[in-house]
Amino acid sequence: MTTTPNGGSWFFDQVVGLAHRGHHVRAVVPGEGSLATRLRAADIPTEIVPLCGWRPRQLPRVAAAELRLVRLIRDFRPDVVHAHLLKANVACRIARLVGGRGLHINQVTGISHLHSPILRRIDLATLSRADVLIGSCTAFAERYRGFGARRVAVSHYGCDVHRLDPATPGDAFRGEFGLAPGTPTVGMVAHMYPTRIRAFQDIGVKGHEVLIDAVQGLLARVPAAHVFVVGDEFVGTGDYRRSLEERAARLGITDRLHFTGHRDDIQNVLAAMDVLVNPSLEESACYAMIEALLMEKGAVASNVGGLPDTVQHGETGLLVPPGDAPALANAIADLLTDPERRRQMGRLGRLRCLERFDIARTVADVEEVYRTALAERAGVRW
Repeated sequence: MTTTPNGGSWFFDQVVGLAHRGHHVRAVVPGEGSLATRLRAADIPTEIVPLCGWRPRQLPRVAAAELRLVRLIRDFRPDVVHAHLLKANVACRIARLVGGRGLHINQVTGISHLHSPILRRIDLATLSRADVLIGSCTAFAERYRGFGARRVAVSHYGCDVHRLDPATPGDAFRGEFGLAPGTPTVGMVAHMYPTRIRAFQDIGVKGHEVLIDAVQGLLARVPAAHVFVVGDEFVGTGDYRRSLEERAARLGITDRLHFTGHRDDIQNVLAAMDVLVNPSLEESACYAMIEALLMEKGAVASNVGGLPDTVQHGETGLLVPPGDAPALANAIADLLTDPERRRQMGRLGRLRCLERFDIARTVADVEEVYRTALAERAGVRW
């Protein structure tokens, strides 16, 4: 179960992988959207349970959806109820109180909600109802171990690691922007997330502002560099993106900082970049950085959350303190001015990502969590 109707490739790949291994899987999503369409196309039985919403006026609808979830669990009689994302986790914990059916697995995809006093209280107050807490990175698992989770495991969200070819030329994307061969290029690939959480009002959770503020320092060392912000608001009115564009305009860097919006040709985008950046303030292992390393690109990321699981400092890329624009600028410049070093890091990064983030390994790891926990519950040594 998840509470995102669109995107969610990490959820789709895991569900389909489990089905291919012979498990009878039923997916639950909050509404019609691209995720439900993809699941049904893959012959995964999919239910719509509209659980999204925390506001008081939404509570009657959410309560009705919660009752529907309880009935689904009772009718389906699953051995395992596996939830992804906070709202889904909490909904399944409540359902367990009422229905009490199956082994309940919660997977933590992010922890930005812990900065909200209300959401933090809801999460921690219901945490004991989860049989197993799976962290999508080592840092998240350890965080919840400290919160007193009953059992903790780690399983990175994997992907099809063989779909990206590092030999892909970047000429097509570079040609769109009239870049001469050899022009240094830097990219950030991420959705833009406007949020009401106070901790992310000055700098958004993905850290777009940090990259924008780093551009002047980068240009001081690499004057020919061009920086690309790839992605758009996942939800929202567009105001957040406009605020980022206005920030760049105030700094006078609009001739070197390009907002491309959403792109479907991600392989062409990555192929055109010399260095990929993730300046997030909170992050899991991050698909974008995995894809960057699979393309054997230079990688610079914040030293937070699951990013060290993906980017090992000095080996497969460089890590910098979160929110530190000068440090980010210098790290990017270091890799741009040392092509051989970043190529070596990229090659090693690809090898490690092929092993750690293969969706086949993810599904096998999740299956092992299921089997071990079910065996322990039955009093059987697995």
